[in-house]
Amino acid sequence: MTAPFLITKSPKSIGIALLLTFLFGPIGLFYASVSGGLIMTLTPILLFLLVIFGTLQDNFILVGWSSGLLIIFALTYWLINIIWAVISVNSYNKELEYEAKRQFELWNRIHEIDQNQYAININQKSPNINTSKQGTTLPSKPNLQDWLKNNPGKSINDYFSRFGR
Repeated sequence: MTAPFLITKSPKSIGIALLLTFLFGPIGLFYASVSGGLIMTLTPILLFLLVIFGTLQDNFILVGWSSGLLIIFALTYWLINIIWAVISVNSYNKELEYEAKRQFELWNRIHEIDQNQYAININQKSPNINTSKQGTTLPSKPNLQDWLKNNPGKSINDYFSRFGR
């Protein structure tokens, strides 16, 4: 029986998200949230185009509303980016944690642990491990190819550092 192998992504850093959004605004927001970065990059462009369109059409209501929104947005723009980055990173990290717990619980349900099944008796005179319930004999030093297949991400050096030559 092998130990559970959880497939997860690495969590994102709140510090890096804060630094990137503080320095680069919506471009730095792409680290935390791609959709947030797109929205915050395109919104000022769209508001500016709305002001120009309203000016060209001599529509003072459109110019007034879009200019007011543009001024309010310009004053709070960087702060909105920073807050959005922190919220996105926290949400991403919580989702990773939830997924890891869900995978571990699923693994535990699939591999119901029977306490008697895993009692191992080690015979000091022979290099074999004898399990009590199954009656099978397993070598204490696994085959290199089997070990590499059961331990993805490990190298030959890891095998030899654990089991020797």
